[in-house]
Amino acid sequence: MKKTLSILLLLACAASAAHAQSAVTATFSDIILGFSATNSANGAGSDKNLEINLGNVGHYYNLPANTTLNLGNLRADLESVYDLVWNSRDDLTWELVGTTGSATGTTLNTATGSVSIAAKTVWGGKAETTAGVQTTSYNRATTFTQQNAANTIATLYTGAVGSFVPLTGTRSSTVNDSRATVIDNTLAGSWSNKEGTNSSAFGFFSKTLFEASTNFTTIAGSFAVIDLFELQPGSGAGVYRGSFALNSDGLLQFSNNAATFALSAVPEPSAYAVLLGARALGGAALRRRKVVPAAASTV
Repeated sequence: MKKTLSILLLLACAASAAHAQSAVTATFSDIILGFSATNSANGAGSDKNLEINLGNVGHYYNLPANTTLNLGNLRADLESVYDLVWNSRDDLTWELVGTTGSATGTTLNTATGSVSIAAKTVWGGKAETTAGVQTTSYNRATTFTQQNAANTIATLYTGAVGSFVPLTGTRSSTVNDSRATVIDNTLAGSWSNKEGTNSSAFGFFSKTLFEASTNFTTIAGSFAVIDLFELQPGSGAGVYRGSFALNSDGLLQFSNNAATFALSAVPEPSAYAVLLGARALGGAALRRRKVVPAAASTV
């Protein structure tokens, strides 16, 4: 029985792991996840960005309290681009960003209804120092300052060679993920080009706060976590919109409660398989536990 269960799980994973390449796209207010590496001596991929469109930011707004979403496993692409050692490299970072663009605002469709967002709004990630402990928000800025940031971020979506929607033709996804694409980081629309090399990522965010490490040999707990903040033009702090967490196996998750990812609060992928197997077999031991971790919902 145990062997049969393992085979079924493996077949299910294999069936979802690969697909035919398709055209990727992105529109304003989508959240873009970017990976960048700087040292070719540490492995492959120092000339490439792996960029993933995580969908419209409205999908992450106004969800029920303590919602956790599985956003897929990125391991195959990370290993393909950045080598098998991607999760121990000290030069590989990941970040999150998005914008409405500078021309017009937008209306987000959320779990509880519509939310109006002003033009020149930017969304940016801030890496947690301790997993499960929410960071403080970036400060919002003037319309002029955020217009510059919005215009810079907007090029990730469209308008340049290397954008998700390039000047001509289409951009192909990876064979593993229809949301993901690999881009030469010297191109004008690439993540590395727009993030820049100075201390301000995209001309707005402090780079030391913006970038999260993938070196899990130095990360305490199971996850590296980035908090996402909404920054509409103005003054004062932005609004926390949830946390994105990556583990050493490549699993990406979202929760609207940063404490979800404290230390080992969330089961590893292998734990989910154990839970599934236990339930299929009656789960006598599992029923005796006082607390049963709830499997995350999927999108």
